[in-house]
Amino acid sequence: MTIAQLQYFLTIRKYLSFSSAADELCITQSAISKQIKSLEGELNTLLFDRRTRTISLTPAGDEFVLYAEKILANYNEMMSNMKKHELLEKGHISIATIPVMSQYGMTSIIAGFTGMYPHIKLHLIEKENDIIVSMLRNGEVDVAFMRTNYIPEGIAEVHPLVDDFLVLVVSKDHPLADQASVGLTRLQTDKFILLNSVSGIYTTCMEECRKAGFTPEVLFTNSRIETIMELVAENLGVTLLMNQVARYVDHPKLSIVPLADPVLSSFAMVNPKNKQNTESVTAFMDYVIQSSS
Repeated sequence: MTIAQLQYFLTIRKYLSFSSAADELCITQSAISKQIKSLEGELNTLLFDRRTRTISLTPAGDEFVLYAEKILANYNEMMSNMKKHELLEKGHISIATIPVMSQYGMTSIIAGFTGMYPHIKLHLIEKENDIIVSMLRNGEVDVAFMRTNYIPEGIAEVHPLVDDFLVLVVSKDHPLADQASVGLTRLQTDKFILLNSVSGIYTTCMEECRKAGFTPEVLFTNSRIETIMELVAENLGVTLLMNQVARYVDHPKLSIVPLADPVLSSFAMVNPKNKQNTESVTAFMDYVIQSSS
């Protein structure tokens, strides 16, 4: 018994005509008749009554319809599900991220995903939040990793992964180094060394200082967190960073102090609402969510 024979049987049952079924299936009438006879021989029973001009189903044929439909439905479902695996083997995913993937454990998760799906190609792009927002709006990326407080409402599905909060980073020689927490108002006379002005953290730092009643004196800005930490370690100024980012750099000359009034942020995985997910993208997002839980 073959899938083709089941398809032939159901098509004949649809028209109650061998010739009409043959026309739909684009095969000869003799070929379809031969296949049905072979099927009837295997079942050792007749499926069609051919004694009159118009054929009809026998009682066995009526019962066989249920089995044939069920088998074909299962076959089609199987083929559809197997197609997903074929698509996964040929997939491509474009990923935009702010430059803190390692600090939030994403590099190891991506390594795990590529180990599981070695044929899916990942294209990673490091950009700041505002550029990533533009890429999401334009459907230029499949997935992005960024902070939730910089995502405009309605442009993307948001999946928070890691909750975080802003901290003060100072040299161990700084007067506030041993404080359990500190209010931003106590930093009015300090010089600041911040991530560059296109970063979301720069915007957050400036906004929070203004809320505290002052505009910070920014001595330097830099795109590299390690450089900022080294400058702060030399007591040239202070900086504000997210806790996980600050603690990722284990520097013996630095002290990390929580803020008295917490400033919260979540690192999230997002994907644009205006772009349909492929099987590869869905597999990637599911893997990230499961690995982060």
